[in-house]
Formats: sequence, C-alpha cells, structure tokens
Amino acid sequence: MFDSAVPFRGCYIATVTPFDRSNRLNSSALQDHCRWLVESGVDGLCPVGTTGEFLFLSQAEKMEAIQQTTEAVDGRVPVIAGIWAPTVAESQALAINATSAHASGVFLPPPIYYPANDDAIYRWYSEIKSVSDLPLFAYNIPQYAANSISYACLDRLFGDEVIAGVKDSTGKIDRVTELVQRYGGLGTVFAASDGFASEGRRIGAHGFISAIGNITPALFARLWAGDDSLQPRVDSIRTALKQVGSIPAIKYLLSQSGFPFGESRIPCSQLTSEQQNALDALLEEINLD
Repeated sequence: MFDSAVPFRGCYIATVTPFDRSNRLNSSALQDHCRWLVESGVDGLCPVGTTGEFLFLSQAEKMEAIQQTTEAVDGRVPVIAGIWAPTVAESQALAINATSAHASGVFLPPPIYYPANDDAIYRWYSEIKSVSDLPLFAYNIPQYAANSISYACLDRLFGDEVIAGVKDSTGKIDRVTELVQRYGGLGTVFAASDGFASEGRRIGAHGFISAIGNITPALFARLWAGDDSLQPRVDSIRTALKQVGSIPAIKYLLSQSGFPFGESRIPCSQLTSEQQNALDALLEEINLD
C-alpha cells in the first residue's frame, strides 16, 4: 500500500471502468490502463467514481475494480477508491473491502436523490468512517447528487476528524477558494471539473482529479505541474467530448488506442457512427500522450 503518511497531493485520474464484449468487467484492460496512467506521471488514481460508472456496477464489480486497480498500481501512487452505495451497510462493506485491497483512501458522495439535511449527511459519513481507518474524502457533486455538503456540515466532519479532505466538482471558483481557506490546513482539498485545472491550482487546491486525464495523463501531469498553456487544449478536448457524452467518448478513444474498454452500460448513450468519426478526428488532433 502507498505510504499513508505522505500527503495526498497532485494530479489524480478518476478512472473509467472497462467492460468486455459480454458486458463484464475487463480486468486485464483495467490493469493495463492503470499501469499506463502511472507510467505517464500522474500522482494517483480514483476508481469507481462518477467517471467509473459507479451507479451501473454491482457491489462485487466495485470490489473487483478496486482490487484490480491497487494490484496494477502496486504501491507506486495512492489509490483513493469510490465507495458509494445506496445504503450505509453497503458503503461500509466497500470501505472494508478497500482496506483489504490496500487502497490508500476512499471517497464518497453524500446520499443522493432524496434530500438530506446536514445531520443526515454527517451521520452518513460518520457511520461509514467507523468501519475503516482509511482516510475518507467527502465528494461534493450537487449537480448529480442533488445534495450539497454545506460548510456547516464540513466544519463538523473536519472538526471531528471524520474526513481527511474534500473533493469539489462544482467548478465554482468561490466555492473552492472558500474550501481552501477554511480547510486547507486541516486536510486535502481536491478541485475537479477538467476546465478548472489551472484555476484550481492557482487558488491553492492541493490536488486535482481529472476525467480527461484517462486519455491524456501526461498532459494533465504537466498542466498541474504549472504549464498553464495546456489549459486551452484541455478545454477544446472537453468541449468535443461533451458533445457526444464524455464517458462513452473516453472509452471509445481508449479502445481506438489499444485499450479495449468496450461500451458504457445503459442508460449511457451509445455512440453513432458519425460521433465515432468525429472522435477519430479528435484522436489524431490530441495525439494521446
């Protein structure tokens, strides 16, 4: 396992989940991809999150994907594993599994879909933290979760040492700036949303978690290291991917580049031949690192 005494810093990749032609987890493709990401210079991996289609994975598949990721990484960089599930008990089981798989930490959105108040969100995190000593990172993504983690709730979570940090995917500069100012001395603040990488580093986030980095890891490593001239290139790629559906597009580009990632699961849209042609042109343009 990666040395947990080392702070969580740098450019991390929210990894996609590959499926074979029978729509089963493709462990060999997953491991090959993870090894390539590490060799390309990224600072850590985050499997089984939003980009990893966590909503469409069974409990067993989530556990397997985490195990395969840590095996491929082999302690070279941290692995922060996604452990969201519909119930506390299932998320606890994933946290225990991540511990057994030698993950470096776990990240977790708040309860999703139904409205949850601060007390419910606090209890959600504290109950799940109670079963594992791994650092727990709160994952704020209200545009999908329908619940935002308030500052008042974060005050309690950090104050009681329930969480070791927070990932914010709002892409809002005021929000991330406030997170850095309030909690930067208490834990790790990860910025996210690929169009926000340069800005996130500028305002003092400790790290950044990228989806596009699945296909351009070395580019993101250089961007987070300080080459802001690369941000317009990232923005161009991001715009092109969003036009066809980011996760299916990332998986298609990886498949075209030698990583057989298969299609995304329903209800993700499948790509038309026209969209695939557009992505083929994009692949030539971005020249995978």
